[in-house]
Formats: sequence, structure tokens, C-alpha cells
Amino acid sequence: MNKDTLAWLRWVLVPGLGVKRSHELLAHIDSPSSLFLHPDRWPLPDSIKAVLKQMAHLGEQHPVHRRAMDQLVWQAENDNHHLIALPDDAYPSLLAEIHDAPLMLWVQGQPTLLSSQQIGIVGSRSASPNARNHAKSLAKKLCRHQKTITSGGASGIDKACHEGALEAQGHTIAVFGCGIDQIYPKSHRALFGEIARSGALVSEHPLGTIPKPGHFPRRNRIISGLSESIVVVEAALKSGSLVTAQHALEQGRDVYAMPGDVLNPNSAGCHQLIRDGAYLLTDAQDMLEFGHQNQVEIPELPSHLNPVQLRIIEQLKRAHLPIEGLSHELSIAAHQLLEPLLELELEGLIEQHPGGYVYSGFA
Repeated sequence: MNKDTLAWLRWVLVPGLGVKRSHELLAHIDSPSSLFLHPDRWPLPDSIKAVLKQMAHLGEQHPVHRRAMDQLVWQAENDNHHLIALPDDAYPSLLAEIHDAPLMLWVQGQPTLLSSQQIGIVGSRSASPNARNHAKSLAKKLCRHQKTITSGGASGIDKACHEGALEAQGHTIAVFGCGIDQIYPKSHRALFGEIARSGALVSEHPLGTIPKPGHFPRRNRIISGLSESIVVVEAALKSGSLVTAQHALEQGRDVYAMPGDVLNPNSAGCHQLIRDGAYLLTDAQDMLEFGHQNQVEIPELPSHLNPVQLRIIEQLKRAHLPIEGLSHELSIAAHQLLEPLLELELEGLIEQHPGGYVYSGFA
């Protein structure tokens, strides 16, 4: 038994702790075991401290500990089952960069795919036949260029792009909004079985967690967090797909949208994204050519840059970030970044894109 994995599981399973509060705690705690050893030291509500003290008192008899052990049993019963904690080497580095990265991932399938080059494809559950065909075709073409297709396992566009990847004998990842042992929708049991064999099923939720409406917007940040780019194929103005696109922009990912029939309300979300600066996508080649154009040789940085500017560029070499993302990563107030960003932009070292700033590499 991996004691670190057990400690992270116990942490994740503490009622009321949550991802946001957990990340605040990570600034104070050097190991998950410390959470339970010294609960009074941490900035936590008294109700949560009481649970932690109760866990310390009851030890292996506490329900949270027993539930954590159930997760370890699941991992041990099949070589295809994996538990990946945030500090683990197997945790995907791109996802680890987002400010609310899951502390634990449940994975069924090939965990190495989580670190592969992924394109997230999302869209309407009630998509038109044409949109589903476009999504399937797009997934097939991207798989032929060694891209992994990541989506949410739902009906409509999600299902079509998963099927396209499988038909192309490529790789695809489905991110669940429930426990990985819960089949939702139930009609996708066979599809998820295929994905688990050649790709991966992923969830941040413990086993047994049933699907709830609030889980799916949270799930969407993982789809975009894993992906280098997000494609929206047919989406209404108020839809989960636009939530995914918003997460992608906040995380510094490129967003592409496929235009559709102007009279179809399910295309209105894509048209709004394009108006707001998303890249218009008509075929996989649009994305592949854009990526190729951005593969430029990066010259040496000018010697006159100040330390803040150098730190900004180091962050932008890793990811496309808005000013809020840079502020978070650098722990510098956003207004204090305006002047160094403007100077870098005037020198041609960075550029503003729809999702934020990009290191251009041109002096």
C-alpha cells in the first residue's frame, strides 16, 4: 500500500474540504499527512477541524479512512485502474498548471495518455447530424496526426468525437462528471468499455459518486486543462461547451469554434465565440497549419529585461496566459504587471491573443 496515496485519498474524501480550500492549504502544508496530525494549525472552519480530529482519534475505524481503503482496493484489483495524486510523476503537467487542479485523479485505461498532446472537442448533446459528422471527421483527422481526442463522454458531439478517434484507431480520453465506476449516460457502456481498452476514462470524483448537475461545469475545466486547444462544434449560447471554452481561455489555451447555420440556435454559441476572437475552424487542417506556423525558433532574450519581465516570459513559454493567470502564477498584483507587459509587447517579445498573452520569440 502506498502511504502517500492513502494520505491524499483521506484528504480528498474529507467532507467540505473541496478543491479551492485544498489549494489554499497547499500553501501551508508540506505533506498530506500533516493535515491530520495538526488540524488546529490550519486555516479551516471548526467543523472541518472537528472531522480531522475525529479521524485522528478513530484511525482505521473512521468512515473516511474505510472509504479511502475502498479506493485502494479498486486500484489493486486491476492493472487498468490507477490513482494519481497531484505530486505524482504520472500527473499530467499541463493539468497541474491550472489554479484548481484536482488533487487526485481516478483513471481507467492508459495513464500515460494524460500527458499526450490532446485536443478537446466539445459541443451540444442534441447536435444536428451534420455537426456530429463534422466532429467525428475532425477527430479522425487529428488522430492521424498523433493527437489524442479529449471530451466529456456525453451524447451528441462528445460521443461523435470519441467514436471518430476509435474508428481511426487513435486515442481518446473521456472525462467523467461522476465516479469512474458510474456509467453515465448508461447507453454509453459499450463506448466507455472501448475507450478504457485503448484510451482512458478519467474522473476527479471518488468511486460511487453519482452524476449531479454541479459536477459537469467542474468536469469541463479538466477537459480544457488536459488539452492544448479546445474546439467547440455546435453549441447554444447558454451551454456547458461555452463554460469549457471560458475555462480554456482562463487557462491560456487556444479556442477554436466551428461555424454553423445562422438560423440554428445550437450554432449561436460558436458564432459568439468567433465574434469574441476564437479561431474559426472549418477543417482539422486549419488547426494543424496554425500549430505549424507557431513552431518558430526562439532566440536569446535581450539582456536589458528586468527580473519581472524574465519571469513573465518563462511563464508564457509554458502556457498561453491571461493577465489574471500571470498574476496568480507569479504572485504579483495584476496592475503591477501592466507596465512590464506593455514593454514586452512593444518589443515584440509577447503578443495578445484571445485567451491572453503568448511568447512570440521575436525580438
